[in-house]
Amino acid sequence: MKINNVKLTNFRNYENSIIHFSDGVNFILGKNAQGKTNLLESIYLCAISKSPKTSKEKQMINFNSEFAKVLLDFNTIGGNKNIEIILSNQNKKIIKINNIPIVKLTQLIGELNVVYFSPDELKLVKETPEDRRHFLDISISQFDKQYMFDLIRYDKILKQRNCVLKSNISDNNKIEQLNIWTPQLISTAEKIIKKRILFIQNLKKYSKLVYNSIILGEKLDISYSFEEKENISIFDDLNNQFNLNLKKELEMQHTLVGPHRDDIIFKINNQDCRYFASQGQQRTVALTLKLALMEIIKDEVKEYPILLLDDVLSELDNTRQERLLDIVKNYQTIISCADINLNLSGNKIYIQQGQTVSQNF
Repeated sequence: MKINNVKLTNFRNYENSIIHFSDGVNFILGKNAQGKTNLLESIYLCAISKSPKTSKEKQMINFNSEFAKVLLDFNTIGGNKNIEIILSNQNKKIIKINNIPIVKLTQLIGELNVVYFSPDELKLVKETPEDRRHFLDISISQFDKQYMFDLIRYDKILKQRNCVLKSNISDNNKIEQLNIWTPQLISTAEKIIKKRILFIQNLKKYSKLVYNSIILGEKLDISYSFEEKENISIFDDLNNQFNLNLKKELEMQHTLVGPHRDDIIFKINNQDCRYFASQGQQRTVALTLKLALMEIIKDEVKEYPILLLDDVLSELDNTRQERLLDIVKNYQTIISCADINLNLSGNKIYIQQGQTVSQNF
């Protein structure tokens, strides 16, 4: 997979720019607040339909404009494609693939696969389980649309079940209704958990290789909070957990069991990274996850996704910079950085106030 170019119109500080990319490593260079991160944001938007920086789409529209447009041209093993996204202050977002409007997000996810890393990705390691579940769900959905459908179905059933738990009816009537929703929830949860377990197994395998190539002498271990038990299916295990927690759920009025409560645990040398790892170690673990994800997606879709690295080099020492750049040269990588050794090989794109000053292939 390769991005050929992206054309930005009224997107943040880009009024009318087209940026071309080469194979291998592309360096986005420039001083602070010139638009380097905005460029990566526009690419991520075309892949996921959301910004990695904000939930408010209007913030991506230039202050003096009523709309913003991103037009991205790329190649896959299936041929040349383009994705167009139009944001408006007045109307709903429009998404087109090969000039044909789509009506559902599921039609977009998986067309352009990207892996994004920024300094904020530390939250994968040290923040909430919700952040780690979001990483799981976005990652798997890029190569498995059925997983996304299962997530949507699970969320709908979960909301219905929680409505029953919060209702003013008697506990006996609640239990009667829960007997309808709980088996449906468990059935869908089982599908989600099975795919998460397989994903974590692959993530663990590739993360070990990547982490050891960046840092020597440390052991990274990854595990999923839901553990499969011998001689019992995931469905039966979940069913037992729901039965054990029924009284507590009636008291607390929300669902206490299921993949919406699960977590990923990261350990370095058997120590939980959330509490015992340094910020540098946490950052390297987060970066390792993204590089391992590159390999997992490649196994699934038979081509590497695009790697987007926002201001990662400034946080690494020279040795780790060299090791990282040696890894990422194997696929198209777009790296934003304020200052870099210009002797490094790659396509250098200089950005100044939302304009391409020069490019060097």
